[in-house]
Amino acid sequence: MDSLGFSSSKADSDVWFRSARKTDGTEYIEYVLLYVDDILVISEHPEEVLRNEIGKHWQMKEDSIGKPSLYLGGKCREVELDNGVKCWAFSSSQYVQSAVDNVKAWLAKRNRTLPNKAEAPFASGYRPEVDVSRELVPEDASYYQSLIGVLRWIVELVV
Repeated sequence: MDSLGFSSSKADSDVWFRSARKTDGTEYIEYVLLYVDDILVISEHPEEVLRNEIGKHWQMKEDSIGKPSLYLGGKCREVELDNGVKCWAFSSSQYVQSAVDNVKAWLAKRNRTLPNKAEAPFASGYRPEVDVSRELVPEDASYYQSLIGVLRWIVELVV
């Protein structure tokens, strides 16, 4: 991305930016959100950036180039604000529902279900410092760690 004139954001290394100029001469900042194999370009001419610049260095699926409908599990859609400005909206509902369905399926394999209602994340009086539960087997530990990643991403999407 450096060779294309983009700089990585200090706040998030997956966010790249560079100065650009619109057709009418207005200066603005182009952004590329790059995470593993998901790319989202925010530019006056995003398809040109994808095809003519990024596409020269990385192979892309032709049917994946166009207006985004999904990015990193979240729904994207173009909206128009009351003042006529067009922008993009991002929703985490599909990602959250998929995460819940995943947990339900994992529990079902163990003949368990999610509770209908939980007053608190732990039972009243629970003291983790004296917990003597058995350690998780590697497969369950790995799944638990993946759930922590899912929850962290949900927080990122919602905030």
